[in-house]
Amino acid sequence: MDQKTMGPKTRTGPTNGPPTPMNSDRERTGPFKGDTPFLEALFDGISEEIMVLDGEGIIQDVNRVFLQECGLAKADVLGKQCFDIRRLTGLHCHIKSPSCPLHKAKETGERVEVVHRYEADGYEEMELSRILYPVSAGDQQARYFVEISRDVTEYRNLIRKLKASEKRFRTILDTATDAIISINSEQKIQLFNNAAERIFGYSREEVLNRDLKILIPPQYGDHYRFVRAFLDSRTPRAMGQAISLTGLKKGGEEFPIELGLSYHELEQDLAFTAIIRDVSRHKQLEKKLLQSERLAAVGQTVAHVAHELKNPLMIIGGFSNQIRGGISDDKIGQKLDMILDEVSRLEKLVAELGDFTKVYNLVKRPTDINSVIQDVLKIVRGFYPKDKYTFIVDLTPLDEINCDPDKLKQVFINILVNGIEAMDEGGSISISTERWAGSVAIRITDEGSGIGEEDLLRIFEPFYTTRDRGSGLGLAISYRVIEAHQGEIWADSVPGKGTTFVIKLPR
Repeated sequence: MDQKTMGPKTRTGPTNGPPTPMNSDRERTGPFKGDTPFLEALFDGISEEIMVLDGEGIIQDVNRVFLQECGLAKADVLGKQCFDIRRLTGLHCHIKSPSCPLHKAKETGERVEVVHRYEADGYEEMELSRILYPVSAGDQQARYFVEISRDVTEYRNLIRKLKASEKRFRTILDTATDAIISINSEQKIQLFNNAAERIFGYSREEVLNRDLKILIPPQYGDHYRFVRAFLDSRTPRAMGQAISLTGLKKGGEEFPIELGLSYHELEQDLAFTAIIRDVSRHKQLEKKLLQSERLAAVGQTVAHVAHELKNPLMIIGGFSNQIRGGISDDKIGQKLDMILDEVSRLEKLVAELGDFTKVYNLVKRPTDINSVIQDVLKIVRGFYPKDKYTFIVDLTPLDEINCDPDKLKQVFINILVNGIEAMDEGGSISISTERWAGSVAIRITDEGSGIGEEDLLRIFEPFYTTRDRGSGLGLAISYRVIEAHQGEIWADSVPGKGTTFVIKLPR
């Protein structure tokens, strides 16, 4: 017999009382026999299934909803074992099973909740929450247990969908290459993804619920006023636009960023979200491209000038030597000597121009870069007073790389001498090496007056110098040497705070 038709149908009772089974079994026979009509109406009016059991799992009473869901009459239920009745509805359980809520409630004397999964109508999986409460009077041990059952299929499916959606959202956040940061109207950080951790150097735990100012350089002033202005006007002037700013890393380093802003109105607050991209590498590539274009144009001009100067200088120098040999007048001789000195100086300059314009034929061999730097330091230390200039060395052990050590010595000497001459009052120069992906990096940092942004774009051009003395060819030649090694060289500087040259060589 179908479990939905096993019992008699229910009918609606008088308007001032609850529905009753068709067998008119209005007299309650369970533990609540003799209760007032009010409690009976309350018991039968609850929308969840209710079953009252004794300690052996014998059904003492059930409410109307229970009978409707089972399709049984009360006479078919009372006095039966609970698991026998549950079996009729597709739930296979036993009172001695470890998962039985009655078994657990008897052991603990406390509320117990379990969830059963079963197939309804042979194909749809349903979930039933069963909560069992021991019922006792005073300090007496519980004699009866009230079980409330509720269909939680839709609720638990919704929770699963919500968790799956949250997982997808978190996956998108944590696999994004750009930093995603969200704050509330009080400027407290509420969201900080993996890319934000990598870009700013903070862990998520270090920034959540902290003020946004830890990520913003102080020169931007009071950032609260922007939020207040938006709250007052609700005019999203900067929303949806790419904004170029600088960010502040954990160690205090500022770096260029581009960000896009959006906002979302919540029930009681506003959420502002920023998608931030670190454009440091992009800026470096722009500088490198601009320098390459300038050097290519300047190189052609320099090569032409060097070629045009070389032959006339040889003629002037040759004839001057011949004339000098036949002159006995000291005054004329001194003037010819001055001509020869200037010719010699110009010939050296033309030779240096040749070093800049020529294609380098490197003599490569396996070399320990740290040893090359130590050799250069021995040379440089001998030329400058130790009490005025100090060298801080931090060399990471590196594998040998294939390079031309003699050409690299020339590069390191050029940069060290520039750094020393930038510190008229003395100071320290730091030299360090480190491993990068597929390359080694050498950093040389001075404590000089620094280089302005405009000058940084031109420091590798020939004849361009910010010093009173020097030809302006040292860095230009250094750039060509590193370029011949298929490496990179650039400078980072803050006026008044010194300059750092970074040399990157392939391993």
